Amino acid sequence: MPPAVLLEDTESLLLEDLSNLVVEPELYSGAEESYPIVNTSSTLATAHNTNSIHPYIKEDLIHSTQDVPYSIWLNAVFGLSPQKVDAWVAHIIRSKWFQDATVQTALHDYSTAGNQHTLCDPFVRLNKRILELAKATPELPELGDGAFPIHDIELVNTHKLKMPIRTIPEHDGFGARRYPDLVLLRAADAKKLLPQGKKAPPPGILWADVLAFFDVKYSATDTADIPSVFKRACENRGMTSSPQTPEPSATTRNREAPVGRMHTDAIHDSRSEVSASEAETLSRNEVQASRAAAKRARSSQSSSTAPRGGTRSRKSPKLGGGVLGNVDGRVQAGAYALETMSCSYGTRLFCLGNTIQDDKMSLWYYDASGYICTRETLSIFEDFEKVAAVLVAFASCTPAQLGAMPSVIQPPSSAPYPPSFPPASLKGYTLTLKHPETLEDVHVTLEDPIFTQYVLVGRRTFIYGIKTSPGENEKCIIKFSYQVPGREAEQELVKKACSAGVEHLPEIHFWADLWQISDGVRKLFYEGDGALPFQDRTLRAIAYTRYTPLSELFSKSCEYIPLMVDQMLDCLHDLRYKVSILHRDVSKNNIMYEMRDDKPHFILIDYDLAKEITGFDAHCSSSTSQHRTGTLPFMAYELVEDAAMYGEPGHVPVVHRLRYDFESLFWVALWCAVKMPPGRDASEDRRLHQVVQGWESGLLTMLARNKKTLCTTPSEIRALHLPPRSEPLRRWFGNWCKVMKRAETRLEEYEAASEASDRLWIPFDMETVDGLLTRDSIKEGLGSAVPYTAELQKTEEATHGVSGGPKLDLSWFLDWFRPE
Repeated sequence: MPPAVLLEDTESLLLEDLSNLVVEPELYSGAEESYPIVNTSSTLATAHNTNSIHPYIKEDLIHSTQDVPYSIWLNAVFGLSPQKVDAWVAHIIRSKWFQDATVQTALHDYSTAGNQHTLCDPFVRLNKRILELAKATPELPELGDGAFPIHDIELVNTHKLKMPIRTIPEHDGFGARRYPDLVLLRAADAKKLLPQGKKAPPPGILWADVLAFFDVKYSATDTADIPSVFKRACENRGMTSSPQTPEPSATTRNREAPVGRMHTDAIHDSRSEVSASEAETLSRNEVQASRAAAKRARSSQSSSTAPRGGTRSRKSPKLGGGVLGNVDGRVQAGAYALETMSCSYGTRLFCLGNTIQDDKMSLWYYDASGYICTRETLSIFEDFEKVAAVLVAFASCTPAQLGAMPSVIQPPSSAPYPPSFPPASLKGYTLTLKHPETLEDVHVTLEDPIFTQYVLVGRRTFIYGIKTSPGENEKCIIKFSYQVPGREAEQELVKKACSAGVEHLPEIHFWADLWQISDGVRKLFYEGDGALPFQDRTLRAIAYTRYTPLSELFSKSCEYIPLMVDQMLDCLHDLRYKVSILHRDVSKNNIMYEMRDDKPHFILIDYDLAKEITGFDAHCSSSTSQHRTGTLPFMAYELVEDAAMYGEPGHVPVVHRLRYDFESLFWVALWCAVKMPPGRDASEDRRLHQVVQGWESGLLTMLARNKKTLCTTPSEIRALHLPPRSEPLRRWFGNWCKVMKRAETRLEEYEAASEASDRLWIPFDMETVDGLLTRDSIKEGLGSAVPYTAELQKTEEATHGVSGGPKLDLSWFLDWFRPE
């Protein structure tokens, strides 16, 4: 697909029209129970621009964003009560930080910056000086000893260094190279951005190293007024002359000068000075009273994100306006949050951001339940004292205030917090779970990370290898994910299925619910409220037997694809009719295998989205989560059509049925046959990669049509390009298409008859399309003869690796359709 498709469409895409979304699975993982993702080519995927941003950032900004008053945000995240903020602001006024020569120079340079990137250096200098003043002021209220637990925090201009932050290997090709404007780092990590010698390039930093990020945006129209805003801010503080870029004063040259002796080249009018006693009693509103008229004049340019009638808003407004008056800042910051959370192997519960449009600042909090921003914006000039307090608060955070995992998952004694925060992964961390049968404690030590999901809002699954004490007889992994509490737990569904005699299920050893989002910072945003106005999530840990991904089998031979289909048809059928469970997320990553009697025994894993349906539930499209189920490349075409209709007036969501899981199995088998075996050469590998784009990428409506055509037209299978090792399966796939073609014809006949009939109801089994799409009908249509020969397997042995194929790294929870 040509890159131009994205450049034209993504920037202006309105989420109300999701049928125009373009999808590309190799860019973004993870969105079951939601809607597809934007396609970019491999070239665009590495560009730093809004065109390569995951479009669900935009959707989350609309549907999963809330705003709260500035005072509530500071109290929840930083533990700064309004009284404490008042005390800080009063002290900053009394100590005349605004009049400090270095501060004045930085503010002047910021006000005269000519573009977005020239705003960054003055802001870095401003932040540095503010922290110097804070650390040199022992009387700053309630700061005291130990107030900077991570004592070596630095704000770094990464864009100036032209060095993108490194993603993790599992996410190669998913997102863009990102250059956040400013990031908070520890000093040791900041040094990684500098050359290590004359020839040694900088090693760079990981997203896991980022403590917080700042996105700075420049608006030509608004920025033209910044010098006058700066001048007015000076005048409101009694500085009667227009500040110019000062020559380095004695104070600027001597950074160690006592705070009380700071001087400035601007003239200070003592008549407007607030006395110390007065300043201590001023409220935040009173401190700004002298500037109120000026701020009102600018308020139309920086409107709040919510109606003023309530204490907080449930949703963010349309992306064309709002907090910053510009969509780019919020969307770009969301992209940074996505990378921070998805590239840190589960080390963070949440992350923090700061978006700055010209001189207006807004604070952001991101977790698995959504985003929370400050309702008001702060002006770097007019609200300097508040901004200074915020910057001091960022620098005085504890690891917990920067999103560290709760104490239920403990760091190793050799790497305690805060010295070892932030970690690159949870390797070496420990937790204790109860064994479900013996009830004894099982001490779990996490080993190397296996996978982390590329997603921000949702389940955010991450997986580790583990060692246990007492030890398990089998090699295990542990899966962590943020689950919707109302959904029946995965282990309970699997237990029911095992008891009913369903085969091909994973073996679960132990589990525990560790933490709820509402137990942490997020609840503090809503103290005093009744029902919490967000979808709560539970951090759940489940230990499984460690199985083998399909890629290790089918990259060598596709002989066992029919066996996989046969076993999975039995499993899905028995789940539905023995225990009334629909899996709802059949994908190539959710089918694994182990060898039994020299043959593969296939296992259907990951029941996070499975649902037990009884009675009326079988006819209801309701979901515990707020998003749709499914992994896009393997979703039934009717579900893709349904996704394309999302948000349309009068649209009734499709009910998930067993036949959709059967169709997903078709796409899994075909995907494995096309993508996993290597072609004859690299050129054929690229051609095979293009084959699946018809059901992996494109507009949703087009993608649904492509899928429908391919799976219901046997001649399409006859023309499909297959690698040599999959050629014997061509007729077998054609037979499957014949089965689905008969069902599709019958469904069209029923729909036509329903529209033409005067009767209110025509008997029809929608679950099986009147018996045409059942386990037995599919097996009968497929037959059993697949002409594989030993000679074929030997002579077609490839000598090169799979280009663009799946990694053999157990990334089997990689979802391409956002997790719930």
